[in-house]
Amino acid sequence: AQLFLININELKSNQDRIKNLSEQALTLGQTGALLDTEQSISNCIDLLIVQTNELLALMEAESLDKAVVSEIYDTYLPTHHSFRDESTRLIDRLATNLERATAEHRQAIWNIVIVIMVLVVIASLLLYRLISNVANRELEIFETINKQLVEDNHFRLQNEQAMAKQAELMLVQQMKMRSILDSTIDAIITISADGEIDSFNKAAETMFGYPADYVIGKNINMLMPEPYHSEHDGYMQNYHQTGEQKAIGRVRVVEAQRVDGSTFPIELTVSEVALSGAKLFTGIIRDITEWKAADEKLRNTMVELTEKQELLEQEEKIARHVFENITASNNDTIPEVAFWCQPMGSFSGDMMLSAILPSGALRVILCDFTGHGLPAALGAVPVSSIHSAMAKKGLPLEILMDELNNKLKALLPTGIFCCITGVDIDADRTYAHIWNAGLPDAFLISKTGEIKQRFKSDHLPLGVATYDKDEKHCQDIRFETGDCIYIYSDGLTEAENNTGEMLGQKGFEQLLSCEKSEDGRLAKIRNKVDSFTDGAPATDDISLVEIKTLVSVDEITLKS
Repeated sequence: AQLFLININELKSNQDRIKNLSEQALTLGQTGALLDTEQSISNCIDLLIVQTNELLALMEAESLDKAVVSEIYDTYLPTHHSFRDESTRLIDRLATNLERATAEHRQAIWNIVIVIMVLVVIASLLLYRLISNVANRELEIFETINKQLVEDNHFRLQNEQAMAKQAELMLVQQMKMRSILDSTIDAIITISADGEIDSFNKAAETMFGYPADYVIGKNINMLMPEPYHSEHDGYMQNYHQTGEQKAIGRVRVVEAQRVDGSTFPIELTVSEVALSGAKLFTGIIRDITEWKAADEKLRNTMVELTEKQELLEQEEKIARHVFENITASNNDTIPEVAFWCQPMGSFSGDMMLSAILPSGALRVILCDFTGHGLPAALGAVPVSSIHSAMAKKGLPLEILMDELNNKLKALLPTGIFCCITGVDIDADRTYAHIWNAGLPDAFLISKTGEIKQRFKSDHLPLGVATYDKDEKHCQDIRFETGDCIYIYSDGLTEAENNTGEMLGQKGFEQLLSCEKSEDGRLAKIRNKVDSFTDGAPATDDISLVEIKTLVSVDEITLKS
């Protein structure tokens, strides 16, 4: 029984292994003769196992004797060996086929895996390419959008910067304008088209007494007294309807009203400007209270000055009358002596005196007093009277000058004096003495215009200081036929043209250089001086004395 069990277990083990291998083969999709053989062997083994189990049951029941059992076993053993060997071979074949099938299956799986991987790779590449293309397109779109955004942002930033800069410039400009407006001494007010105050500078606040915050937005007529207060709105309405301008572009003098109700005169200039389609009116206001007061004072002063001028003209008329009478009554007529005097004002402060001395000698004196009018006439009286008295006595020229100096020094106030040149010509007309006290150089000129001798001032003007004894002397002159003596005041060399250029000493000497005609040079010199000044106002009296070729006393007497 034990051997039967061992054999049966061995067959059962082979059967299980065969089933296991068969199932694996079926799993791998194997079919064919081996599986049919397996099924047949398996069925036989099952039958053998059943029979063996029945035999074992009989043996356990001791229904069979040992000889029968031994005989059955001997018969059973070859069958067992046959099934065992057959099953073993089948197992080997199944195992071999299974290994081969497994290898093939594994290879197929690997092939499938490889194919799948290749397909996956291809699909991945295609997907990557697709995604890459999409991504590239999206990237390009993004870059384009980003570039546009960058450009837009840059443009916006530039615009913002430009706007900020413009705003800053406008703010600076407004601040500058506000600073300028607030620093002006004139009140500057701007109003809208309907008459409301738009701006009010510091000067306006000071002038009217209102703070800017209070008046801005209010009607401008609040700064006007009647009747301007009531008329202003009608004027504005009329201007908008007709365009008629009554105040714009003009300077007007009107009345204004302060916060305390007091009125004051102003000078008003109104201009119009259009800003962003809106009209603004700018008023520049100047308080002319002081100017009005000054104008009134000036008017009063003008009245006083007019009265004084009339008085001065009357005094000057008297002085001229005195001056002319003195010079006319104390001058001898000497044909060879020519005199040109052009006063700066109504009459000249220069004076020429001439006389024939008892000896037959000639005396010619040219005086230039400081000042005009009465001061000149005041000095002319003693000079003329003393000259006339001493000429009648035939006293020498230096005695006359000393006496005149002492008299004028005692008579004239400080600052008033007399510049003088005197010439004494002897009776033979060949010799002369000259005294120059403060006047420009006197000249002895030949017939051809050559300067033969120049006589500079070597004495102080009369009335300044007492002369010392050694100062009382004259300069000597020797004549030749055709010679002329010229004495003149500084008004001649200081004569100016319209450009302010002076004739000057050199210019006058050039005028003297012309050849003398029969009538002398004085008329020609006068014409050239008039041509040089060309109507320019005189700055001083002009005087010129010409003493032509001298003749005898008898001839002078005959001509007289």
